[in-house]
Amino acid sequence: IRVVDDQQNTTGDCMKVNENISQPEDRCDKTSTEQTNDQDKNMDVHTHSSGARKPEESHEENDPHMSSPYQTRSKSHPKLTITFPDSSDDDEMSTGKRKRWSFSFSAKSDISNYRRRYPDAKDDKKLNDNYRFYTNQIRSYPDGDYIDEIHVKWYGQFEALERHHGYIQWLFPLQEQGLNWSAQPLQKHEIELILNDKTAHKRLLRSYTLMLNFYGFELVNDETGEIKRNEDYRQCFRNLNTSSHNYLRITRILKCLGEFKYEHLKFGFLECILRESIIENTLNNCLRSCRDYWIETLRSKSERQSLKRYANELIDYRNKGILPPKQFRAERPPVAID
Repeated sequence: IRVVDDQQNTTGDCMKVNENISQPEDRCDKTSTEQTNDQDKNMDVHTHSSGARKPEESHEENDPHMSSPYQTRSKSHPKLTITFPDSSDDDEMSTGKRKRWSFSFSAKSDISNYRRRYPDAKDDKKLNDNYRFYTNQIRSYPDGDYIDEIHVKWYGQFEALERHHGYIQWLFPLQEQGLNWSAQPLQKHEIELILNDKTAHKRLLRSYTLMLNFYGFELVNDETGEIKRNEDYRQCFRNLNTSSHNYLRITRILKCLGEFKYEHLKFGFLECILRESIIENTLNNCLRSCRDYWIETLRSKSERQSLKRYANELIDYRNKGILPPKQFRAERPPVAID
């Protein structure tokens, strides 16, 4: 996959490039996209005490966490200096405390507003575009389609999903205005309407699996949120690791999941991203966004703290040149939004 700035026209049965259309993405989180020279090798080879082995020869290829069964020295990756502070002070923004590791004050405010379910957002009963879209009544705009058509015709169309910038706000609506002004901000009454419509609610899950596939993953269990690499993960990872605008999309996706009672899907996604970024070194450019934005979308403080501890433990393994045991997982707290 190559990253381009052209806009993808995805109307009807075909998908053609329209270079005159360009919809901006949501707010930028200034994520670094510095590439490593051995990125492709990291995805194709895992090394342990008996030497290099390609995934095609390994029965571990489809393991959701891609860990070696041997707790031996791993392939030499640069040591990481990034840390995941396990802070219990999640209200530092409101108390005026500012920490060097924290992301920007405006981003902190945005996340806080999201976690509190947008208490100041107005609910306009006359606005129903998101509900109508998810009940297959209207097309997304610009250059979009009906939701059921998107799920079928756009699935696996990696180049189209990369180039087209107007669909993400329709697939994953939020109670905030994105930069696609053709997409309506999500209204509170629309959340209830979609949640009460089983078909519409299930379509949101299909939207998530559509984007997971684009990023190189597949959903293993929709009750736990566990994911694993799909068969196209090499090309998908290369694209994800070098196209930071997708990090903005992921932030939106995770926030939207929480709006529609799919909060439980986030933990498994983030756990896998941490392992790929830190141990496998396949998604190393995602790590800062994962720390500063994606983990912060979790509404449960216990889950945020658990994943931060897990990240620090993985970093410790990597910096010591040791592979963590296959069974080493993030400890998932009891379900609670605290």
